[in-house]
Amino acid sequence: MEANHIKVFVPGVRPLTDLEISKLPREKTRAAEASGATGIWIEVPCPDLSCVTGRGRITVPVKGAPEEEGKGFWLDLFCPGDTCDVYRATDLP
Repeated sequence: MEANHIKVFVPGVRPLTDLEISKLPREKTRAAEASGATGIWIEVPCPDLSCVTGRGRITVPVKGAPEEEGKGFWLDLFCPGDTCDVYRATDLP
């Protein structure tokens, strides 16, 4: 599984304590539990919601991830190069 991950440094991020997690809204913790995925709750610096884009997406500055202008953190991290580019139409609606 390690080959499917990239190691990055996310400045200013810290894991939430058990007490902080217990104070989260129940719908947030239920959604995380329902996903069945393992992970940690982290706190990301986002003054005045500056990390939230107009479409409700979150951008987080990281170090060590490939950087390509215009793609953004998520695609840079999980779709390096042109690995997620679509070259022909599909039958999807």
